[in-house]
Amino acid sequence: MTKETEKAWVENWYEISELPNEVTAIGEPKHQEEVFCYLIKGKDKDLLVDTGMGVVPITRALEKLRNSSKELIVVNTHWHFDHVGGNGNFEKILVPKNMDEVSGLIMGWSNDDLKRYGFFDGFHKNGDSTKLPNFDAVNFFIPGSENIEPVLEDGYIIDLGERAIKVIETPGHTPGGISLFDKTNGLLFTSDLLYEGPLYAFEKESDPEKYLRSLKKIRATLKGQIKAIHPGHNYNENIYEPNLLSDAIKLFEMARAKTTPDNNSHDFSGVVQYERPEISKRTGCLRRLKVLVSENYIK
Repeated sequence: MTKETEKAWVENWYEISELPNEVTAIGEPKHQEEVFCYLIKGKDKDLLVDTGMGVVPITRALEKLRNSSKELIVVNTHWHFDHVGGNGNFEKILVPKNMDEVSGLIMGWSNDDLKRYGFFDGFHKNGDSTKLPNFDAVNFFIPGSENIEPVLEDGYIIDLGERAIKVIETPGHTPGGISLFDKTNGLLFTSDLLYEGPLYAFEKESDPEKYLRSLKKIRATLKGQIKAIHPGHNYNENIYEPNLLSDAIKLFEMARAKTTPDNNSHDFSGVVQYERPEISKRTGCLRRLKVLVSENYIK
């Protein structure tokens, strides 16, 4: 288990957690997505991994966290709304070198799009509403990102000064999704590729075959190097458990072999899920890793 990190709040929305190795988690736990962005500090430059949901400008959090005289590099790990909502607050965003990702980013997310994905139903915690008083749900949307530079591909290095972050292409959840690896500190930023909880591989832009290959790629290329993962959802730090990765691979292999699923998803029609309950070394409690795929994939 990791020690409890020091936390603070910004704008009554962002939960800020100072983590080891000059990493700060910028969380949005008041929405059911429980998304996390990360600020990684280098000697010469800082790196922001994703820009959040856009409910409150993420720049409000950054003002409290960094020396503005240093250059800030901003990246998107993939094009989904909960990771790109603050793109409009920055002059330039480095994004995956993939046309599907670029098209999604340029298109943006209309209010109707967000409704279809349940965005506005997610403002609750423990039965209470968490919607901020000044949040205008009727008119909220995420505009398309024109300020993007599609350069992130396998092996691309983001040099922060005495700290190099390597891009690893990990498609599956989306066609061009990426993970980031800080080799110096053994930190893997997995975004939506891997975390405790449900792994989604059933949307039209998802590909379970590619997802499985990406997980195996991480296992093969980073074997013995990962010390901690910082995922895009649910929690911000995990002293790395190799069985988390191997369990995810096993579940995808079960789906690929068309093994009878554990059950149908309660939240999504036409979706089945494979589960693997384990004791989490992170919390000491039962974790329930799930893989969700379309029922058409296993037919």
